[in-house]
Amino acid sequence: MKYLLTPGIWLLALVSAASVVACVPDQADQLDNEVTMEVINEQTANKEAIRNLYEVILNERKFEPLDDLISESYANDQGGKGVEGFKTGIDQVIKAFPDAKWEIEELIADDNKVMIRQRVNGTHEGNFQHIAPTGKTISNQGYAVYTFESGKIIYHQIMTDRLSFLQQLEILPADFSSLTNRSGDHVIFVDRFTVPRSAYGEFMKKVAYNRSYIKTLPGFIEDNIMVNEGNADHVELMTIAVWQSQKHLEAAKRSVQDEYRRINFNPAEFTKEHGITMDRQVYAAVH
Repeated sequence: MKYLLTPGIWLLALVSAASVVACVPDQADQLDNEVTMEVINEQTANKEAIRNLYEVILNERKFEPLDDLISESYANDQGGKGVEGFKTGIDQVIKAFPDAKWEIEELIADDNKVMIRQRVNGTHEGNFQHIAPTGKTISNQGYAVYTFESGKIIYHQIMTDRLSFLQQLEILPADFSSLTNRSGDHVIFVDRFTVPRSAYGEFMKKVAYNRSYIKTLPGFIEDNIMVNEGNADHVELMTIAVWQSQKHLEAAKRSVQDEYRRINFNPAEFTKEHGITMDRQVYAAVH
């Protein structure tokens, strides 16, 4: 026996089928939701790991959990590897600032990275990057980015306000014009260098020659040099020279160029050959 569906019954059957389909979750949407929740859970775990790093490991000096937090494949820009490589920078800060405390001012997670705005407070009681103890208290702000893989840190980078740090230690004055007590429209000539360690010795010979030469020029007041040897691959330097006026500085530049030609020295070729980078700034005194 055959059964025929009338148009009305066909319509009812189609509506019923559509209702059944509507009740079945879209598999693609369900999968997307599962992936999203997995990512959110992972980011939450990474954020909590960083909170624990600062509040417990750093501030309470409980370093045992680092074995579970730092990956065996961890590596940083200073050449450090594994847990010990990660801990080296922390040890340097704590030895120089025994009462150092870290604060998290902002914490953001994105993909496999956690970024924080941090502040370190402490008293300078030990040598730090060749700076002898000053007894000064610092409060230094910076940013840190931690990269995670399978729940462990594989890389991190810290950027701090180094100028403010040196000023708080009174290595550099808060006002550059205070580098000299002499009156006049003096200017401060600042060069920042990044020098590969392989070229450091030769570079310092050139710096020494230059410093001895400019002291003989009219308008020279004083100079200084700051060195940061915290990186395994390169050295960062900042040279500061104070001149009585912009006119004296311009004349000094011409004299230095003439001297370089006399001794057959080409600074541009030298820095390029040795992979040295430089950033130059000139500051004027404010009256």
